[in-house]
Amino acid sequence: MLTVDPFVRRWLKVSIVAGTLLIFGWIVAVDGLGAFSFAMGGSVLIMATLMVTLGAILSLQIGSSASPVSGTIFVTTLVLCLVALALGRHTVDDVALLTPLLVGACVAVCAANDSSQDYKTLQLCGVRVQDGFLAQLLGTLAGCLVVPVVVYVAHEAYTLGSPELIAPQGQMFATLVEGLLLESRLPWAPIQVGLLVGLGAVAMEVLGAKRGLMLPSMALAVGIYLPAFIGLGILVGAGARRLAEGPSKAGQGATHESILTSAGMITGAAAFELLLGLGILFGFRQEALELFHPSGLTADLLAWLGISALALILFINSRRAQTQH
Repeated sequence: MLTVDPFVRRWLKVSIVAGTLLIFGWIVAVDGLGAFSFAMGGSVLIMATLMVTLGAILSLQIGSSASPVSGTIFVTTLVLCLVALALGRHTVDDVALLTPLLVGACVAVCAANDSSQDYKTLQLCGVRVQDGFLAQLLGTLAGCLVVPVVVYVAHEAYTLGSPELIAPQGQMFATLVEGLLLESRLPWAPIQVGLLVGLGAVAMEVLGAKRGLMLPSMALAVGIYLPAFIGLGILVGAGARRLAEGPSKAGQGATHESILTSAGMITGAAAFELLLGLGILFGFRQEALELFHPSGLTADLLAWLGISALALILFINSRRAQTQH
């Protein structure tokens, strides 16, 4: 299932070479032929290769939705900024040069996250991985057309960086680039603490593996990295599913109907937000959807009722699947 025909493999290699030449060609066209062009091109290729591999592994461990793409791109941004500083490049014009390279690296990591899950799905379904290449290519081309429209609608309707669409990762990258590249200063203490915590987590994973325990360091890192409200939602959903399925579904024979239900909730919420954004662009007011304005204890009770209702849906769905199978 994992074999690739020689003809297809040859075209994959040609695509890799073409992409590499495209990156170097763009840098040379913008900045000229010199040490900076080769250093920056080589750095972004090395970091993209490492982060793509890491992203693919993370998506198989914790899923592409929870995979910290911004975390991997943060490390890439840090390395590229350090390379630029080492070569004496620390102006706003250099930031404009780095931005397309970081966008390309981000797209590569996102594609790796999705592709690794797709390939594993094809393998589990008894389909050759190679047979999914064309569909992925078409999906990538469609994304090139759809994603800019979605970003435009999101910004025009909710404003990126506003309380309605916080976009904290963007602020994080801005802080890194401004502090390190433009002002040559950065709060290294938190970064060093993070490195120490990461080393401790890896050590715990290794020691736990010797005792037959699964203590994935990446899961810990994602739990620390993601906002608390996201982690709490994951905990509630996982708890509802675990209560319904019990330990008997942990091994063979799991049907995972609750995962399909959760995927439908995520897709439905995203589709509703997009449709609402389109409505706002054409003059629709969000306030028209508000039937009343709860506050204080009433708002808290309604929030808990909503969370409990979602957990109950997952519980009933998982329990029904267990009964049927």
